[in-house]
Amino acid sequence: HSMMIDSRNSTILPKRGALLKINQELAGYTGGDVSFLKEDFELQVNKRLAWDSVLSTSLWGGMLVPLGDKPSSIADRFYLGGPTSVRGFSMYSIGPQSEGDYLGGETYWAGGIHLYTPLPFRPGRGGFGDLFRTHFFLNAGNLCNLNYGEGPRAHIRRLAECIRWSYGAGIVLRLGNIARLELNYCIPMGVQSGDRICDGVQFGAGIRFL
Repeated sequence: HSMMIDSRNSTILPKRGALLKINQELAGYTGGDVSFLKEDFELQVNKRLAWDSVLSTSLWGGMLVPLGDKPSSIADRFYLGGPTSVRGFSMYSIGPQSEGDYLGGETYWAGGIHLYTPLPFRPGRGGFGDLFRTHFFLNAGNLCNLNYGEGPRAHIRRLAECIRWSYGAGIVLRLGNIARLELNYCIPMGVQSGDRICDGVQFGAGIRFL
């Protein structure tokens, strides 16, 4: 089940409006080799500022609860890190791992603050130049597994430990209302043992960005 409320004027680089999206998934109720309840959400708010600048804030989060005695599958867990989520880290390289392989997690959160501005001196204004934006960002997040017998306070404390975060700046290119490209210079912080980072230039392409 999915519920979405979207008042943004664009899905790729909105200048105003907000998005709230909630997803719910129940598996294994009628049998099968997996059994879980999965909830996740996405929240984004965009505010137009002076000089055609836009301030955008976003928050993602989710939780997967295995049902019965069956453990969660690696294919159903959440993954975090990369140019479309917590920038400055390699793709899906945050969280539990085994022998260098990342296993995903059963709960996560990620948040970001972004400032989009026109290119300096507005080259190509009114035409091709309007497809580009200058991008300044601050991202943070965490991904882990929980012991569901510990209670909400322990869960919050676990999610607040070892927070990865990054900041940087770059250029964004909007490809119509289909996708966007980013070329950013990233400075990762809060790096934990086993994390793979991308300290410096990072390229990203997609339709859903933190």
